[in-house]
Amino acid sequence: MITYLRHEQINKTKWDACIAASADNMVYALSWFLDVVAPGWQAFVEEQEGAYVTVMPLPGILKMGFPYLSQPYHTHQLGMFTTARSSERVREQLLELTVKRYKFIHSYRFNMSDTASLEQLQDKYELVARYTRYLKLNKPYKELYKNYTRDRKMNLKRAQRANLRMFGSDDIEPLIQHFKKHIEHKVVGGVSEYTYQMLRDLYRVMQERGVAQLIYTTAGGEVNAGCLFFKYNNVISYAFNSADSEGRAANGRTLVLDEIIRQHAGTDYTLDFESPMIEQIEHFYASFGAHRVKYFALRHNALPLYVRVIRNIRMKVYRTFFASGVAEEV
Repeated sequence: MITYLRHEQINKTKWDACIAASADNMVYALSWFLDVVAPGWQAFVEEQEGAYVTVMPLPGILKMGFPYLSQPYHTHQLGMFTTARSSERVREQLLELTVKRYKFIHSYRFNMSDTASLEQLQDKYELVARYTRYLKLNKPYKELYKNYTRDRKMNLKRAQRANLRMFGSDDIEPLIQHFKKHIEHKVVGGVSEYTYQMLRDLYRVMQERGVAQLIYTTAGGEVNAGCLFFKYNNVISYAFNSADSEGRAANGRTLVLDEIIRQHAGTDYTLDFESPMIEQIEHFYASFGAHRVKYFALRHNALPLYVRVIRNIRMKVYRTFFASGVAEEV
């Protein structure tokens, strides 16, 4: 039987044990990660003999008086986490319960282990196909490098000739300030200080657990690019980055990504580029030899008509004034 649990009812020891036993054991679904990015998160839980065997995190809030579900910032995927003991048709049951509970669902993203089941449910629910880019690092660096495109190899050589200094750091503040200065104005709706503070808090927790890696590039002493990675369960997630015009021209992020690939070549790690649905950026990630991987996002709108009209007007205003495109090195 599947039960809805409020935050205070969730046994986090049982929760994390279920995530660890699931097919898609990912850092985003662990209780301590969710506590930072979605304080007060709730869940659907299937329990058998005192153990959680299926879980689905629900970062839900009340908005305009209606229950609202969306993907938290800094969280690439969530979804349904099943174990060998999960009941049959549990994913379909969870979807049904989710759309009944939440009047509005904005792009709640499922993990890759959910994909095959969700393929069969597209006629019943508004499931939108999305893609990320994966690069398996289980080959020697020379073989991985061979799969870079001609342009990527050329830009890597340019980066190496640009006399960039690349260094690891424990200080995320330069990355945040760099993003504020060079990227924030391109983000529709802007970025709140709360979101930046969440990233600071998340980085601190990830550091304490030894699963964060932060790399900067500089030229002449000033940071021109920075990349943050999360490393958990043999997956390296390209979690956050920033580059100014100088960093893009010098291919700073190309240099950093190549270094990550070089460091972990010949291991069981997979680099997840967390590719957004922007053609230019996806092309950039593909140039490292990364292949496309499909997952789904759930949308649902059962809001009253007057609320839908207000929301549609707001979205049109955003789109009108949105300066599209966060440039990547090409």
